[in-house]
Amino acid sequence: MADSEISTSLSRPSRRDVLSAALMTIGGTSFNNSAAAAPQDGGAADAAVLAWEAWRAAHRRTLALCRKQQRMESELARTIGFPQAVLTVAELPSPIRIGSLRQLDELTVDLPSLCTRRVEVAEALRAHQQRWDDADHAIGYSVTRQEETAASADEERLIARLFAADATSLRGLSAKLDVLIAVGADGAEGRQFPWPELRRIRRDIGSLMQLHRHRAAGFTASRTTRVSNAESRDADVRSSVTQQWRVSSG
Repeated sequence: MADSEISTSLSRPSRRDVLSAALMTIGGTSFNNSAAAAPQDGGAADAAVLAWEAWRAAHRRTLALCRKQQRMESELARTIGFPQAVLTVAELPSPIRIGSLRQLDELTVDLPSLCTRRVEVAEALRAHQQRWDDADHAIGYSVTRQEETAASADEERLIARLFAADATSLRGLSAKLDVLIAVGADGAEGRQFPWPELRRIRRDIGSLMQLHRHRAAGFTASRTTRVSNAESRDADVRSSVTQQWRVSSG
């Protein structure tokens, strides 16, 4: 096993962690209250809406796999511990924890006495790594990480498809904003992202969609009333003509 392989580093917050936090921050509207999720005949054939629906399903799968592998990693960390060697050094008041031979080499610059303990550290790391690998295999941690990586790649592909599609309805435009808000928090630059402005635009789109539906419903009701009134007038005219004919015939 190479030096660089005798190490299992602590997991950093992944893109899935950031994305989950972003969705919670915006109130989960991406899935439940977004204008993109509202049933609307006008957007039924919108390519952006279809791509958004596919992304939503893929995103849920990615998050589920992410949470699963995080639970597994926590279990491994609790039961096995991240591979490391614990050394007592005369020059230091307390033991030190070494997670890789590379870290050991860096420490030897200030603690030359550690040079003589390289074999000891390597054996301790190798044994601990083997215990980690055995437990990993037993619960399927690495397999789940691979599945999460594949799901994430699929999600990225669907995002690219969505933004390449032409939005032909307000619902399609809302779908693009929805995903933009969800994934835009990725990375440190997310703190400078114009979240309030984007959320306001999405609310405006939702309001316009509601107004459109109300107007459409009002137009239908008005047209129905006009047709009904016209039919009533026609019936009155026919009745009047019939009555006059009877009088003249009598």
